[in-house]
Amino acid sequence: MGDRYIIDTQCPRCAHVDEDVYYAPTCGFTEHTCSSCGEIIDLATYTGVSAEDASNRDEIACVIKEHGGEG
Repeated sequence: MGDRYIIDTQCPRCAHVDEDVYYAPTCGFTEHTCSSCGEIIDLATYTGVSAEDASNRDEIACVIKEHGGEG
């Protein structure tokens, strides 16, 4: 079982923000569809966290902290 994340996303097409988006790269939950315009957002690209990265908890905490989150 891999890591799972709950994130907020801002659509690159329409700028709509969807809150509490589920991202679990090692379980295949890797895309989100904007609830406003239907744009498909690749969450690995959006977050910078790949399935390979998700298996290293310390690296992920560092990435989150670098982007202003709590790590």
